[in-house]
Amino acid sequence: MGKGAAFLRFVICLILGFLPSFIFVILLVQSGSPFTNYINFLKDFNSSWWAWACAGGLIIFLYLFWSSIIYLKNPENKGGRKVTLTIFVFICAIILFLILTQVYLYGQFFLGSDLLIKLSSDKDNLFFSENQAQDVTFKISATMNPFCVAECNYEFVDLSSGNLIETGNFNIVSIFLKLKTYSFNRTETNESQKLARFYIRCKTEEARFCYTKSKEIERSILITLNYGLNEEEKKIMDASKEKIIDLKKTSLLIEQNLNESNLNIIGINNFFSTKNSLDEFSNLQKKVLISNNSIINLEGLWKAKKITEIQEKINETEAMLQEINKSGTLLRENIFSDIYLYNSLIDNLTSTRVILNEISKLNLNNLFCEEFKEEVEKFNILVEEFANDSDLNKKEQDTIKLFAEIFLFYQGIEESEEICSLETPISEKNFSKINLIYLDKIVPEISLEESESICCFYGECESCCDKNCSNKNYPVIFLHGHSVNKALPADYSLDALAKIKERLFKEGYIDAGTLITSTEKEQPGLWGRVNFPVAVTASYFFDIYKTADGEETTIPSKTDSIDTYAIRLKDIIETIKYRTNKDKVIIVAHSMGGLVTRRYVQVFGDSNIEKAIFITIPNHGIDGKISDYCSILGEKSTCNDMNKDSIFINKLDNAPKPQFPITNIIGIGCDMGSETGDGIVKNSSQFLSYATNYYIGGKCNELNLDFLHSNIVNPEQYPEVYGIIKKTLNNSGL
Repeated sequence: MGKGAAFLRFVICLILGFLPSFIFVILLVQSGSPFTNYINFLKDFNSSWWAWACAGGLIIFLYLFWSSIIYLKNPENKGGRKVTLTIFVFICAIILFLILTQVYLYGQFFLGSDLLIKLSSDKDNLFFSENQAQDVTFKISATMNPFCVAECNYEFVDLSSGNLIETGNFNIVSIFLKLKTYSFNRTETNESQKLARFYIRCKTEEARFCYTKSKEIERSILITLNYGLNEEEKKIMDASKEKIIDLKKTSLLIEQNLNESNLNIIGINNFFSTKNSLDEFSNLQKKVLISNNSIINLEGLWKAKKITEIQEKINETEAMLQEINKSGTLLRENIFSDIYLYNSLIDNLTSTRVILNEISKLNLNNLFCEEFKEEVEKFNILVEEFANDSDLNKKEQDTIKLFAEIFLFYQGIEESEEICSLETPISEKNFSKINLIYLDKIVPEISLEESESICCFYGECESCCDKNCSNKNYPVIFLHGHSVNKALPADYSLDALAKIKERLFKEGYIDAGTLITSTEKEQPGLWGRVNFPVAVTASYFFDIYKTADGEETTIPSKTDSIDTYAIRLKDIIETIKYRTNKDKVIIVAHSMGGLVTRRYVQVFGDSNIEKAIFITIPNHGIDGKISDYCSILGEKSTCNDMNKDSIFINKLDNAPKPQFPITNIIGIGCDMGSETGDGIVKNSSQFLSYATNYYIGGKCNELNLDFLHSNIVNPEQYPEVYGIIKKTLNNSGL
């Protein structure tokens, strides 16, 4: 009888020990015989070791407890009851504590409470207009099993050049913070922007009392470094601008005067030699070219805001132009003087001819007649030589000398009754005068275009997207789904699409981290100045506000309805549009995030969304066990909204079709009773008639809470999903 009772107690304790895990299997597995599923579960020791451990602990505890009660009730053991009871209670308390501790720790891990990393900074945007250094401090904290230690690797990268600022690693536990402070100096005086990204990757390793999946948690923060001029430098730049404009006007006047001189030299060249003038003109042309290059260099320095160099170069260029202008003015005067001289010599020849013609009308004796004939011959020779001689000085000497000689001869003539007959007539050859060429000196309005801001990304530099960029490189917003465990902090939801975003960052996207709203009014477009698309994680579960002193205030709420989340999404979209200065956004949504997006479109319209990518969305709601047990761990209000028969789902199903394209990724391969699905959402619910639907096959392990629904967003497990996402984004012209 005693042995039979002991065996019966053991059987009952055995049943009670395995009962919790049996109930667990019944609740989770959606198809098949519960007993068959449970036997298969126990056979898979990698999945069921915790059930064996808990069952063993409960069996021992219950059997000892039951046996002790029977022992204490036996009158024969009355003398040792007190001591026995004390020892028994102590042993049971220890066993129960160890069991409950393990169950709690593993339960927390099993329900998703593994590792949470929070990363924040006291400043997100640094503005440099003075030469003082500015510091930025990053704060890293961890929430996890208190018996666990997280191993973290970090890197701080200058995204503009691709250079590594610092890299390292450290360990962190739940009760300690890690601070990293960096100092930045003003390195640019021109209007420009640099980007820096602080990135951290942490994971925990399994140890005694530390249950973990060793899953890597990633966080990042984008820092913008914005450079400009202070007020004193702006005054210097304005004065330099006016000076450069004056120098350009002076250079244009010099060039016009030189062009005028060149045209007059060309006109002279047919009458006498202009070698000296041509040499001087050529020399001045070279100097003008040098001065123009200097002015171009000045413009470059001005646009680059090289304040320390620009003043010296302005003085050098101004002195150079003054010298050129002086030499050019002298050349112009010399050319005009030569033309005046030549034209006066033509007049002199004409006057000489007139005198000779007057003398020819007089009666001269033989002596004067012979002398007259000699003067006529000299004049005729001079006329011929004047036409052929290229030396203006010689022309001048010969012409003036002969004129003076003939004029004196004319003054000394005495008339007689004899007639003087000329054998050679006086040359009637005439010479054209040189016409002076005057050019209208018109200096057009001159202005200097403000230099364009320069922005770089991994060494690729171009003008910053401060304008005309609002309709390209749309920002990508990553939206998470429903939280499986409502007891978890909302921050856990941020990890859902982290690996996809990190892969995009490696392929040229700017990782803007997690959206944090500042209480201070920021400048618009700080995230969109670099001409590359921005990827940002956002959560409709909470609002994070950063105060003026850099402290973050988080206002979480996972108890709201999807309608409330849609309103939060509106704020998210407007904030990201403001920070990127873009007309629209692209949304990549997982699970319930797609319902939030669709509700946003239904309420606020689709004008702000360029396209959407949905991943395993319960478009037509959830049902069966998933719906029945959703609110046990998840939030009741959202679970009610997602029920396939809810008013909310009915409204979405009857909403007008959005006018932007939707790529819809459907997970299949997991047995969900009547049909296949991703373990959480059935195939028929995921399908969206007006979207481009893609089917991804996978598998689930329900008893390990390992579902295709959540694994599908891991590019390492399902690279084809990432391929679809990248292809869709590339079709946006990104």
